[in-house]
Amino acid sequence: MLNKWVKRTATILLASALVLTGCGGAKEEKQDDKNNTSQAPAEFKPLPTNSDKVVAEYKGGKVTEAELHRYINIVAFLDPQLAMMMGSMKDQEKKIKTELSKEVAARKYMAGLVKDDASYQKKTEETMKEIEGSFKNQPQSQQGGQKQPKSLDEAIKGKGFTKDELKDFFYTFHRVDAYYNEQLKDEKYDWVKVQHILVSVNDGQAGQQGQAKRTDAEAKKRAEEVKQKLEKGGDFAKLAKEYSDDPGSKNSAGMIEGSADQFVPEFAKASKEMPLNEISDPIKTSYGYHVLKVLERKKEPLATADDQVKQPKKQEVYESVVKEIEFKSLLK
Repeated sequence: MLNKWVKRTATILLASALVLTGCGGAKEEKQDDKNNTSQAPAEFKPLPTNSDKVVAEYKGGKVTEAELHRYINIVAFLDPQLAMMMGSMKDQEKKIKTELSKEVAARKYMAGLVKDDASYQKKTEETMKEIEGSFKNQPQSQQGGQKQPKSLDEAIKGKGFTKDELKDFFYTFHRVDAYYNEQLKDEKYDWVKVQHILVSVNDGQAGQQGQAKRTDAEAKKRAEEVKQKLEKGGDFAKLAKEYSDDPGSKNSAGMIEGSADQFVPEFAKASKEMPLNEISDPIKTSYGYHVLKVLERKKEPLATADDQVKQPKKQEVYESVVKEIEFKSLLK
């Protein structure tokens, strides 16, 4: 249940900030390996939320240290993996806090532009009820030597925020989501339905997940063999089951559908440009060689798409808002 909300509330700049710190972490881990030492990840400790010190300013508003810390505490609760990373990257704390204070400012600004009505309160109540229910219904097994919480109250105890503050977080989320949807209401995306067969390349080494070892040349030759059989009227479903190394589609006639831009660039380009119902030449991607046939293609309203499809466009809106509000960090 929480994973669902991690994906929806994982803020755009938080992700990029953690990628930044993750790179630093990788360097540290490599050095540790060199020195034959190992360190347990640092535990994230909730930040204090009793300071009214202003840490950022923006057009028409400000962000206090209490607001920023509360926001970090809530996001850390929603995603323990992020919390672990944040706890381990103390050397980049200022950079992370700057990006997150920018998000707090943008959230406040966007929410303020959305006319309030009862629907957001209703959505918030539904969200809280759903999260409450997830704790009541989960199996009471032990995890990491600790018993899992039986209620939301128990889960957030000592986490640096109250239930009402979590409720406010989601209330703001629903209003910000409405702002994004309003900005994107006229946007379209490329929806495609494709059949494909992937022949993976394993560079002559033992393949992963049971895949055969195969050089680039061997993979290309096998993909060309697939193309020839399809052009001679071979059954796509049977050939996918026999040849494809894509476990997600090989047993469903090689069928995949959704936003073209969810695929790797070479595959996305072909799915958007190829004539319908034609067999492609082998297309090289980072996965290997694909032979594909585009069955259907259309423009769909972005408003009806899932969050993963919306995210790149939301990021564009977010960056525009950050520029508009003239954000200024006051962190020392």
